[in-house]
Amino acid sequence: MWTLDELCAFVRTTPATVYTWRKHGRAPKAYKIGRHLLFAEADVRAWLKACAEDARAVDDADDTTDGPGAGADGSGW
Repeated sequence: MWTLDELCAFVRTTPATVYTWRKHGRAPKAYKIGRHLLFAEADVRAWLKACAEDARAVDDADDTTDGPGAGADGSGW
């Protein structure tokens, strides 16, 4: 199990960012033990994999546009 500080070091971010991710439901699964958050390494790696897949899906969707003027009326909107 990783502490919040260990997670932050691994993903190179701050505890405040992790708290924001948790608030918006975008953080890896956490276990609250007393007043401490702990993260299972397998959960963190699965979360990172899911984030990477989501990013690839967005990139692939962006690649399907034909650029400016691609709208049906040629307006680009």
